[in-house]
Amino acid sequence: MSTVSTEQNTAGTIRVLGVVRAALATHSGVSVDLIDPAQPLSAVPGIESVKALRAITEIEDECEVVIPDDFLFETATVAELSEFVAKLVARRAGA
Repeated sequence: MSTVSTEQNTAGTIRVLGVVRAALATHSGVSVDLIDPAQPLSAVPGIESVKALRAITEIEDECEVVIPDDFLFETATVAELSEFVAKLVARRAGA
C-alpha cells in the first residue's frame, strides 16, 4: 500500500470516527467528549437500544453505507465500529 493510500485511509478512519462519535453523542444526549473510542458501544453514557439504532441509521446516512445488523452484535468498541465503517466507505469509493 502506498504512503498516499495509507494517509487517505487514516484520514478516512479519523473522519468516520468523528461521525460515529457525533451520532452517538447526539442520540445519547451527552457531549461528544464523553464518547470514548476505547469503550464498548454499550458503555456510551445514556445509550439505549432505540437511541443506538437511531445513531447507527445516522452513521449509515452520513457515510452512505449499510452496516450489517449482525456486525453490531460483534462490535466491541466505538473505535472498532468506526474502523469497520471506514472500510465500507473505502470499498464504496473503490479505494
